[in-house]
Amino acid sequence: MTVITATAPAKVNLVFEVGPLKSNGYHDVNSLFLALDLREEITVSGALAGTGISIFVKGDGLPSRHVAAVPTDSSNLVAKVALLLSQKLGIETPDIQIDILKRIPVAGGMAGGSADAAAMLVAFNEYAHREFGTTRLSTAELMDVAAELGSDISFCVLGQLAIGTGRGEQLQPINSLPFETHWVLAISPQGLSTPSVYAKFDELVASSEFSDLSQVAGSVTSVEALASVLSNGLQPAALALMPQLESLIEEIEGLGALKAIVSGSGPTIAALCSSKDQAIEIAKTLNERGIFALTAGSPALGANLEA
Repeated sequence: MTVITATAPAKVNLVFEVGPLKSNGYHDVNSLFLALDLREEITVSGALAGTGISIFVKGDGLPSRHVAAVPTDSSNLVAKVALLLSQKLGIETPDIQIDILKRIPVAGGMAGGSADAAAMLVAFNEYAHREFGTTRLSTAELMDVAAELGSDISFCVLGQLAIGTGRGEQLQPINSLPFETHWVLAISPQGLSTPSVYAKFDELVASSEFSDLSQVAGSVTSVEALASVLSNGLQPAALALMPQLESLIEEIEGLGALKAIVSGSGPTIAALCSSKDQAIEIAKTLNERGIFALTAGSPALGANLEA
């Protein structure tokens, strides 16, 4: 039986700038995306004839609510990947089992669902090749398919460091940072819905100015320089909806983190640290205080097959 496993990275927005609401209901964004080595894992295998797509979810180091929150029906992005990629490859959607091993918090602003979809693209591309003899799609072709499904999926396929524009799906890869980064990710027990954060953003801010992110990235030659440019245009909206995040940011910076910001639409707080040891120590302290925290780092590759 063919069994294919692939992984894909979490994402943190080093800079996230948001344009005004457009007539199509979306906002243009201007963002500097960094992949982190916290990786979702997808395994695709054959299933009994007539059973369709079956999805099973387990957690690795996450509270159980993050597993319970993942849909196991056709609304899950991994199922949508299987259907769309089957169509692109010219095959009937096969009967398959999809096992998701979750390491990225759900509804945490770190592209966990998008990482699942990215890993599924890579895994199913290989599964279809081995089972049905289809021609493997290139990474660029997989990124085009990803863009049809969601804004962050293309970056999770690509990984490393990139500028994202449009809805975030238009990517310009740039040279990796010339140093490793180490992060603490503090996970709120409550989620924040992305649409509600954007609605509050429209109410509070309307838009933010767009920077030349190529120039910004080029100026980041040290972890201290990176800390000085970290920013999130959605942060005021997220803090307005969940004011307790502000005190959490202050608490984490008080423990020595160089800079802490809301990650994406939140509510996860991403805190840049000066070293891996410092990140581990801060996460340990937060967990002792009852705040669930993980560590992660970069550089991190995009979605790829696991041996």
